[in-house]
Amino acid sequence: MKLFGLSKHCTFVFNSKQLECNFRFLPHVLRKSVIHKPVVNQSLNLSTSCTVSAGRKSRNTSSRSRLKMATANLKEQYFDYFLVLDFEATCKENEQIHPQEIIEFPVLKINSKTLETETTFHQYVQPRVHKELTPFCTKLTGIIQDMVDGQPHIEDVLKSFDKWMADNKLLDENVKSVFVTCGDWDLNKMLPKQAEHFKLEIPGYFDQWLNIKKMIARTLGIFW
Repeated sequence: MKLFGLSKHCTFVFNSKQLECNFRFLPHVLRKSVIHKPVVNQSLNLSTSCTVSAGRKSRNTSSRSRLKMATANLKEQYFDYFLVLDFEATCKENEQIHPQEIIEFPVLKINSKTLETETTFHQYVQPRVHKELTPFCTKLTGIIQDMVDGQPHIEDVLKSFDKWMADNKLLDENVKSVFVTCGDWDLNKMLPKQAEHFKLEIPGYFDQWLNIKKMIARTLGIFW
């Protein structure tokens, strides 16, 4: 299994060491339904690919070494878990389609103390309106038609995800978790607009998230 969306975006897991600094995520930096112009355009790599290759062992060793370095002087975090989320959606080249629909729903549950990925939620989603993926969409996301055909629709995926949240104790009052996204698009635009179009009720825990681009920008002293 390869989580295409998460594999091409940035991660907070190693960035504090790579940027030679360390920071703490706090509630006051949460983004809640607010649009900000992105400041940092480049992204680091978060590969969740399970593809076997000749260099896999050496890469895994390197990853473990970087993780050990990143956690060596890790500051105490307010949140117990970071839920790294990155949707992929239907799209066309040079054209805005309506409605745009989520076709991949991946989340990594990362322990804030160890920075280890404890478990994942991953589900491809069958679009209801624009059922046929465009060549541009496949090229952009890495998702082919067979991956979404016969998969659950978004309302069923949301139910499965809510169960996953409950099974992982993430809905417990004494457990603090927050979504981490590479930009505000996923939870500020994509999910709310699709929910509005299909008249779906989405859980309140999607109302808050941390935009990792802005956290990196803040760490580097870039302000907007």
